[in-house]
Amino acid sequence: MFVVTLPASAEKRPQEFAQKVKNAAPVGARHALPLLEIRGDRTPDVAAFDSPLPLVISPRGTGSILLKKLKPSFVDLEIGENVEIPAGVTVIRSFHDHEKTPTIAELQKTVTALLTTKPDIIKIATMIRSYDDLQRLNALHEQIPSSQKRVILGMGPKAHLNRMLSPLKNALTYTFIEEGEASAPGQVPLSLHLLTAHCKTPKIFGILGGEQVSESFSPVIHNTLFGRHGIDAVYSVFPTEDLREAWTALTAMNAAGFSVTSPFKESIIPFLDELEDEAAAIGSVNTVIKKGSRYVGSNTDIAGLRSGYDWKGITSVAILGSGGVVPAVIACCHAEKISDITIFSRNAAKRTQLVEKWNVKAEPLEKFPESRADRIICAISENVDIDLPPPVPGASALDLRYSASRFLVHATRAGYATHDGLPMLLHQALEQFRIFTGVSAVAEELDIVLPMHSSFPLSYGL
Repeated sequence: MFVVTLPASAEKRPQEFAQKVKNAAPVGARHALPLLEIRGDRTPDVAAFDSPLPLVISPRGTGSILLKKLKPSFVDLEIGENVEIPAGVTVIRSFHDHEKTPTIAELQKTVTALLTTKPDIIKIATMIRSYDDLQRLNALHEQIPSSQKRVILGMGPKAHLNRMLSPLKNALTYTFIEEGEASAPGQVPLSLHLLTAHCKTPKIFGILGGEQVSESFSPVIHNTLFGRHGIDAVYSVFPTEDLREAWTALTAMNAAGFSVTSPFKESIIPFLDELEDEAAAIGSVNTVIKKGSRYVGSNTDIAGLRSGYDWKGITSVAILGSGGVVPAVIACCHAEKISDITIFSRNAAKRTQLVEKWNVKAEPLEKFPESRADRIICAISENVDIDLPPPVPGASALDLRYSASRFLVHATRAGYATHDGLPMLLHQALEQFRIFTGVSAVAEELDIVLPMHSSFPLSYGL
């Protein structure tokens, strides 16, 4: 059962917001009518209203004021919070730790303390600082008797998988409708939950990368395709600053596969049991699939670049940056019979490595305004301001990010034909989906979700 919290922005119009939630959440065999939570610490001054949805009242220090003003179906009380509960109301007893995930022994004591009040549902929400924390919550969930309704939730960016799987494990799933309305860090929007409504015992996939993957569009793409093809799988995001810790924990959870993005496309290789030929040749991996007990790395960036853009008439290319996607860009150029390739990068050591391996030219980034090329490809992860040279006739500029960037703004003003990274993202994802599932999909299957991509920041597969 989904729960949406009334945001502060809707405190003066709760009935209108409740109707919006009702309209957004389908009701049927798979979905019960959603609940609307009124929290005393977020909307303490909400007026009485005739709600089209059952209400969860969470006093959060406001005592019985909201309970007397409104007509709750559920009451959510923190440990130690005591108010007079109306008869016939479902009682939730909660524990929150916004700083950390306690040890399993401490969590077990918390469960015991919650159960002493004989609630209908117990709820524990903790901050996830590492994927070991996520495993700890999984273990706690399994230790609670199946007869006891429970909600075991992680908070924060690394809790994404826990939140994605919540409808399958928890009595209640906390979610939100529109950006800016989430009531806790790490919540997943209702629209994404609905894409996985068909799942029962899903395989786990996700994108592994730096903190930017929390903004990735990939979960929308892959979960849409899983749903359209009836595949029991969930695609999550796995942001981390510690690849070894994340890899160890996620593979212990039997993850079936990963998309891999910056900064791990090269550093992931030592963790793998095998590389497909193309990935081995370029020394860069953006896709990992579990085959039996072995994890195998491959690369779909080349396919994404070649299928996503028109290369006809391109004879020279300038590449900005020297990160993990650049070998795939060079390999794409070679496959398209383009030999005039120049790398412009701040990192002298990386420039040297690329020159030695790929027989390309390389210059410091500050030399770029003096260059001339039919196509400029920006593979710099930061959203930077860069001076561009005057375009040659028919020149184009491509930024591998898939939303508006300052680079593309400057390129458009300078007179280049411009393209963002969405076509590459879609086509490399289609090839990833085939590797993940053995099923071929086509880009038209994603038409329904493409309008959503503009709401995602400058995330991309670099």
